[in-house]
Amino acid sequence: MRAVALLLLLPALAAARESFRVEYFSIHGETAEAMRADLSRVGPVVDSGMRGDAATDYNIAWQATMIFKDGICWADDVNVDLDVTMLLPRWEQPPNAAPELVEAWDKVSIALREHEDGHHRIAIAAAQEVRRQLGKRIRESSCETLQARLNDIASTVMREYKKKQAVYDEETDYGRNQGTRIIVTIPRTSGR
Repeated sequence: MRAVALLLLLPALAAARESFRVEYFSIHGETAEAMRADLSRVGPVVDSGMRGDAATDYNIAWQATMIFKDGICWADDVNVDLDVTMLLPRWEQPPNAAPELVEAWDKVSIALREHEDGHHRIAIAAAQEVRRQLGKRIRESSCETLQARLNDIASTVMREYKKKQAVYDEETDYGRNQGTRIIVTIPRTSGR
């Protein structure tokens, strides 16, 4: 009887963890048009290669102890880590900003966060599904075959959830129908 313990994908030698952080990038402008132009210039580059108004990036890593006994290999102590970074714009409001522009930005800013929270929820669901799939008692005749099979399973789940992220963007028109569109024209008050 021989027992061998290996680790599957060694991103970290710690217990499963979930991390979430929000990072901000600055945009400037005294008009909606200027803000839109700056956002188009400095917004995060998304998977399509285009600039977005915000983004949620995530990484899922997994590891497991591989047990080989009596000619059978199985995974034990499967850990799945999720690391999420949300990138949101922060308007560096000029001192003379029109109240209508401030109000419009506040609404857009809230809508952007809500849209990105949707991406975050999908990332959490993806990590949970990887955890569920890899936690099944799959057995193979060699640990190398098992490792390849588990990697294939996790990769399939990741592809499936990447599609779900894309469908979410399509259904929400990249958040535009949730209110993320920066108003291009703000009514000017008379008497200037």
